[in-house]
Amino acid sequence: MCTGIEMISRQGNAFWGRTQDFEQHFEYSGVKIPKGYEFKEAYTPFKSELNVMGIVWANDIHKSPVLLDGINDYGICGGSFYFDHFYKYAPTKEIHAQNKVAIRGEELCTWILTHYKSLNDIVNNLEHDVGITNEIGPMMGMSVPQHCVFQDETGREIVIEPSVSNGFRIFENPVGVFTNAPTFDWHLTNLKNWLEKTSLRTYSYKVNEPVNNFSLDELTSGLVGIPSDYKPESRFLRAAYSKLLSIEVDDNEALNQIFQLLTAVNTPKGSLRIHNDDKENLVAWTQYTSGYDIKNKDLYAFTYDNRNLRILNYGDPTEWGSDIRYFSFISKQTAEPFTEKNVWSAGDNTI
Repeated sequence: MCTGIEMISRQGNAFWGRTQDFEQHFEYSGVKIPKGYEFKEAYTPFKSELNVMGIVWANDIHKSPVLLDGINDYGICGGSFYFDHFYKYAPTKEIHAQNKVAIRGEELCTWILTHYKSLNDIVNNLEHDVGITNEIGPMMGMSVPQHCVFQDETGREIVIEPSVSNGFRIFENPVGVFTNAPTFDWHLTNLKNWLEKTSLRTYSYKVNEPVNNFSLDELTSGLVGIPSDYKPESRFLRAAYSKLLSIEVDDNEALNQIFQLLTAVNTPKGSLRIHNDDKENLVAWTQYTSGYDIKNKDLYAFTYDNRNLRILNYGDPTEWGSDIRYFSFISKQTAEPFTEKNVWSAGDNTI
């Protein structure tokens, strides 16, 4: 139930942000993971081959941290999203029979960010390096259904989808928006269908064809008629339209614009209720929102209960040390008082 949006500034720099929406309580923390750190609780223990900064989640993050989103030394940035129904995991013996490392679904983002230096590196090697096992793990009593999205400093974005048995489908993402199931090609087809209804555009429906932003003078009825529910296909449409209608922004405005666009898909507590046969209906909500300045490798985040923005700088990885470091961004809401200001220059007090 998460949503991600990428934005390219007027200066040509890439920024990315995501919401983490879920119906269960997990521990979260910012982290710096140094090269050589070993994930001992992974299904197949492995060491990080790169330095990575991001946000981890788990029932106990000190015991079994896995990355939900992050950025590595080479500016590969992205995250992991829930992918129910359409995932196809494999028995471990089938993975081992192809001489691949078996990992759980929730470990996919961690593996990618700690191993690959470019998007082409992911495209060329992921299929041959790992397979996702269907063996249960410590989170949710299963190998968690996940798919991922990643971008680099150029703004190129790819989607990694474990929707084939013991393998992956990898898509170029021409729209820079990402949610959950169904499969990514379905979302693109649905989006283009709506764009043809609400503008003068026509599409060939090829997966990789461009989906460009609307100029201010292009005719469109915008979000009129777009579904307002919280299903992934509806959120994809709202996020995509919000992004395609967005004005151009400079570097110093890009992350704020992403956060504003993501408000179109935020889930307030109580708006989305998930039926549970064994318990009362579960309430999902937007637990945190994160954003990345990819060029400068800065991570920003705020939570449902505290919208004050926190920042974590990448800094110099040679100073990180040899063990994982945790950085809390979860705290109660605070408020800054209004500032008495009776005189100001023209424009100083203008929004």
